[in-house]
Amino acid sequence: MMKKSELNGRQENNKQNDALAASAEMCLHCFDVILADLMGKNVTDWNLESIPATSTCPLFVTWDKKSGEQYHLRGCIGTLAPRQLRVAIGEYARTSAFRDHRFRSISLDEVQDLRVGVSLLVNYEDCEDCLDWIVGVHGIVIHFDHDSKHYSATFLPEVAAEQGWTQKEAIRSLVHKAGHRHNLTNELLSKISCTRYQSSKIQLNYVEYVSRLGKNPIQDVENTSNKKNWRNFFSS
Repeated sequence: MMKKSELNGRQENNKQNDALAASAEMCLHCFDVILADLMGKNVTDWNLESIPATSTCPLFVTWDKKSGEQYHLRGCIGTLAPRQLRVAIGEYARTSAFRDHRFRSISLDEVQDLRVGVSLLVNYEDCEDCLDWIVGVHGIVIHFDHDSKHYSATFLPEVAAEQGWTQKEAIRSLVHKAGHRHNLTNELLSKISCTRYQSSKIQLNYVEYVSRLGKNPIQDVENTSNKKNWRNFFSS
């Protein structure tokens, strides 16, 4: 559950975060990480050398899987607390791929259909009310109390636009996401504390990953495996 003290800390880091931008190298690293896990190899952070070791920022990593001509969500996990990017990008690439409880873990035979997105969350601002934000521009974090229980949740900037929601529809869905199952009344709306933010996001699919890497790691493994099988066939 998100705490207001964490939100204050993020706002204090706004100046540093505003200078950060998501990059293709971050997406390359995400693919490197999950492929290393799935193929039993070691991974380095060479793709992240351009990021200062001290850089921190809230972030989310999203995996989508292509089905036909469209991509569908396959996993998304992140943090609203600033984290050291060189470490956190790999951590959340792995967590969103293998430990998003809404989905089964991503398998190696799916990777070639995947697209990864890295979102760095910046420009935190307090809202005058829970509708003081723009669909398609801002992500929002809400906090409210009801029956002695605290609730909080967030939507990234692209969520409301992708779902075709109005501001109020997005708030209703976000209240439900927070775990509140009662009616959304005007009284409850007036009690919601809301913070808006923006994101620097970049996406990269597997074909683009292979193009930038200059090789297809999965195909290389399959070719090596086939060669071993042929050797075993002729030696038997």
